[in-house]
Amino acid sequence: MRSPSPLLLALFAGLLVLLGVLPSALAVQPDQPPAPAASSSGGLGSRALPAPTDATNTCASCHGTLTDNKLRTPTKEYLHSVHRDERIGCVGCHKGDPRDPTVGAHSPSTGFIPHPTHAEVPQICGGCHSDAAYIRRINSRLPVGQLALYSLSLHGKLTSAGDTAAPDCSTCHGKHDLQPPASPLSPVNRANVAKLCSGCHASKDRMSKYDIRTDQFDKWTKSVHGQAFAAGNPNAPTCTGCHGAHASTPPDASSVARACGRCHEQEMQLFEQSPHSAGFRKRGLAQCVACHSNHDVARASANMVGIGPDATCMKCHNHDDKPKQVASDISDLLRSSRERAAEARDAVARATAAGLRVAGAAYSLDQVATAEQKIRAIVHTLDPARVQSMVDDIDKSVTETLTLVANAEKARKEERRGYYTALALAGLLLITLALKTLQLDRRHRQAGP
Repeated sequence: MRSPSPLLLALFAGLLVLLGVLPSALAVQPDQPPAPAASSSGGLGSRALPAPTDATNTCASCHGTLTDNKLRTPTKEYLHSVHRDERIGCVGCHKGDPRDPTVGAHSPSTGFIPHPTHAEVPQICGGCHSDAAYIRRINSRLPVGQLALYSLSLHGKLTSAGDTAAPDCSTCHGKHDLQPPASPLSPVNRANVAKLCSGCHASKDRMSKYDIRTDQFDKWTKSVHGQAFAAGNPNAPTCTGCHGAHASTPPDASSVARACGRCHEQEMQLFEQSPHSAGFRKRGLAQCVACHSNHDVARASANMVGIGPDATCMKCHNHDDKPKQVASDISDLLRSSRERAAEARDAVARATAAGLRVAGAAYSLDQVATAEQKIRAIVHTLDPARVQSMVDDIDKSVTETLTLVANAEKARKEERRGYYTALALAGLLLITLALKTLQLDRRHRQAGP
């Protein structure tokens, strides 16, 4: 039997392959569902934002090419802003569609807000800054209670009442050129905040409708607080140090001591133990302000206490015998403590100028200074007995200092006495040697060659 031709076998194999492939190629494919669109949520809590990998922002790319400075400048400012983040972007405040390169991005259907109103600004800012889950993903160090505090402040209440002259978030923080508060360029940076506040509060035109004085900034600048601040003291208070930032509210008579007590805690506690505390509350007087004033706080001195013409006590008690006696007694005690402290410092200064090293003097003078600081605080009790106790502590430290100086001077005298004795003995020995030399020389000459 003859075997099939190779050509016939090849044709038959090709026919089988063709019959196997055509059905699958000609089969109608079922409709496939469209690929899922990229989620518009960045997974940042309750805020729906572009995914972190999607940096599309046609707002900036389009407005950066416009010739109108009013429309182009915000883009330039935004590029240097703390809000320059693909998770925030222009839509974080203005809404709209950042992926649409046409004016369709401004469609009302996208929620576009071209110019937020004065009342809308706090709500827009608070929409992010009150969302803890969102803020923690952006910057975990940021607080989230600013809007609540602002709503309680006088500024916030005026804004809610429709007063467009009241400051909103952008008034203090800026708009498109927002900087973090730690930046020296930020208006709310600690170094700039007094100037920021004075921009409104030093303006008579702005403050006239509220019947608010405009001399606060000038007074603060000349005060002990303002001078310490200008000298670079990191603890010196500026406006927000007393009034707060977002909850800015003028302290009333019942709360001003709490504001002062944030720094002067000991003085506040001691004042509350004084007879003035209950009396001030009864009369509606602001505790610290009655004696120290508020914005123009002067450096405290012993002259404030007493019955002299410049004494603060005499503003109220010029005709009250008992308070005048208390003021006089405390004044005498303070004068005594100053004189004793000066005695100790002068003694150490004289010893140092004479080249005398007084061991332990520095520590002893520190004890004197510490006692002086305590007595300035204890004065707020208006209790002569307690002031006397602190004067006794000063006297004790002064006595220790004078004893150290006296011992050092005594040791110096003993050292000098020993020096002079040794010098006299050395001189006597020298004279004896000279006489002995002469005697030997005389004997040598008498003996001859």
